Amino acid sequence: MSRQGWFMSSSKWFVLTVAMTYTGALAGCRPAEPPAASVDEHEHDEHGHDHDHDHDHAGHDHDGHNHDGDVDIDNLVPLKSTPPLESLSQGVDQLVVIRDAIAKGFADDDVDSIHDQLHDVGTLLGQIEEAIPAAEIPDAQKKEMQQAIETLFEAYGDVDLKLHGAEGKDYKDVSGEINSAIDVLTKNSHS
Repeated sequence: MSRQGWFMSSSKWFVLTVAMTYTGALAGCRPAEPPAASVDEHEHDEHGHDHDHDHDHAGHDHDGHNHDGDVDIDNLVPLKSTPPLESLSQGVDQLVVIRDAIAKGFADDDVDSIHDQLHDVGTLLGQIEEAIPAAEIPDAQKKEMQQAIETLFEAYGDVDLKLHGAEGKDYKDVSGEINSAIDVLTKNSHS
């Protein structure tokens, strides 16, 4: 073999060796991770589970723990936590303030200033609804208040839908229903 032939063939090997060394250095010396097992490839019963869920167990050991103490989503605190109502009448008083702010925003044609209140009213209505059964008032008044809450959910929901471009109602079209329902709540919560 001529010197030139030897050099050409050896430089190809040299370049190949350098490339392989560089590739090996980038990959590191750790062992390859096994592919994640799909839900179908393993049984949950092997891990002592008595519930059905859809997540991968590769990469963690189940020895010494189970998922029986998992957090229930209903017990999670929302990021924007609303303080609990002190009383039913306090909730209704807050509702009157929110109603007045929303009415003013629509009257002033400043919907952006009341968008948050339109969403907050739903949370407050839910709190009032939860407080009604514990109120020390006759069942007939409780029923009347529950109906007023349903009316308010529907009316404010229709207004919010309209603001988001869906088929809903203008505030002026439901303001009478809103005022009547809040009057019912006020009358019954302050008795």
